[in-house]
Amino acid sequence: MTDGAFHTTRWSLVQRLASGDPEAARRALDELCELYWQPLYAFARRRGLPEPEALDAVQSFCAQLLERGGPGGADRDRGRFRSYLLGAFRHHQDNLRRHERVARRGGGAVRWSFDDAERRYGQRAAAEESPERAFERSWAMALLERATARLREEYAARGRQQLLAQLEPTLLGSDDAVPHQRIADELQTTEGAVKAALHRMRRRMGELIRDEIGQTVLEQAEVDEELRHLLAVLAR
Repeated sequence: MTDGAFHTTRWSLVQRLASGDPEAARRALDELCELYWQPLYAFARRRGLPEPEALDAVQSFCAQLLERGGPGGADRDRGRFRSYLLGAFRHHQDNLRRHERVARRGGGAVRWSFDDAERRYGQRAAAEESPERAFERSWAMALLERATARLREEYAARGRQQLLAQLEPTLLGSDDAVPHQRIADELQTTEGAVKAALHRMRRRMGELIRDEIGQTVLEQAEVDEELRHLLAVLAR
């Protein structure tokens, strides 16, 4: 995404439409919750909930949010969607604990799969990590996965999936780690062509990451700040 193409984010759409077009807000929320349910699950697990109760807490929270068609009490000062969502989920968990129950709500309102929640949690959670750190690490990795999935779709549509498959393992790494000549030989091209392709691929990946971040903030100026935060989280 270029600066000139910066568009209305899902978060700002949800805020604007919460009291006007519930279905449009629901669609935007559905996309946002699909990105954030894994970080919320990691937060719940690190907070001490066992796997079934953590799944129930996340599902009931997302279903409740979707049923309302928008976040209650959202305002500009809350800024980033992840900050709003974590606070709302913490409040939801506290309510569940006060009532000494975890209720599965929504009757199918949540349309994505929770099947691999514990596997992903195991891959992403670090030992002795706080619930907040677990949430942010999972958020960062989920965002990268979403951007990578979009990049794969783009390259597949152009018939370049073999090139992406060769270069993807070092897409976010150092040029020194990429065996350019070996890849060039396998693809029957030149080493220079491989380097140029990797440069374009990394540039596009950066655009997709910025676009994903842009879906969860209100202002274009916040994207750079959020990108710096994402890199800091991944570097921990």
